[in-house]
Amino acid sequence: MRFYRSGGALFAVALALGSVSASAVAAETPKATDLIFESKHLDNLGAGSEVKYNFERKPTDPKVLGVGFTDDITLKVADEKDDGRKDLELQIYTGERARDLQKLEKFSINPVFAVYFSQAVSTFSQLAGGQVNYLQRAFSDGWLKAKVDPIKVNYKGKEVEAYRISMTPFVGDKSEAKMQGWEGAKYDVIVSDAVPGDIVDLLATYHNRYPPAKLRLTERITLDGVTGLEGVQ
Repeated sequence: MRFYRSGGALFAVALALGSVSASAVAAETPKATDLIFESKHLDNLGAGSEVKYNFERKPTDPKVLGVGFTDDITLKVADEKDDGRKDLELQIYTGERARDLQKLEKFSINPVFAVYFSQAVSTFSQLAGGQVNYLQRAFSDGWLKAKVDPIKVNYKGKEVEAYRISMTPFVGDKSEAKMQGWEGAKYDVIVSDAVPGDIVDLLATYHNRYPPAKLRLTERITLDGVTGLEGVQ
C-alpha cells in the first residue's frame, strides 16, 4: 500500500494551516504558531542558496504499512525581491520518485513545512481513515496547543540553540474512537534561526496501540548536516 502521494494541493494545505497565526513573539519562549507561521524562515538565505533535506520513511512492517525509503528534498533560492521575499525552486524526491519541480514566488516561510504538513495529514488518513478536511482542521488546531521547549542541536559540528515543538493533535478528539488505534500520532518540529531556512527536523511518529502487531511508522525530514538528534533533550 502506498502511503505517500505526489503533487496536488501541497501548498493549499500550508495556506489553510497559516490561518491559525498568532500575535507577535513574546519575550519568553515563543508560541509554536509564531515559530512556524509568523517567522521569516528564509531571511538567512540569499539568491543562489541551496538547502538539502534528508527524508526517511521507516515502517516496522512494510507489508502492512508500505515500504520504507530514503530520498532528498532540495530547496533553492532562485531570486530575492527588494522586500526580502524569495522566489524558490522546490524539488521533492529524486529519480523515479521525483515530483514535478515546484516554482514558488515571493515566499518568506519555508515551504518544506508544507511538504511535512501535507504528508502528515495524508499518512494519518491512510492509517486511521477519516475525512481529510476534518483531519486538516484537527492538525491545524493542534499547533495552538503544542508544547515548545528550548533545546540545543548539532549542525555541521557546531552546537546551536533551537526550539522543539511537539503535539498530539488527535488525542482527545471527539472521533478518537474511530481512529483504529492511531490517535496517539505525535508530531515533533525542531527549528533554529542559526541554520539555513530555520528547519532543523520534522518528525511524524505513528504507533498503533492495539496488540499484538505493535505497528510503528516514522516519517522524517532532516536538514543535511544535522546530527545526534536521537540524544537531544
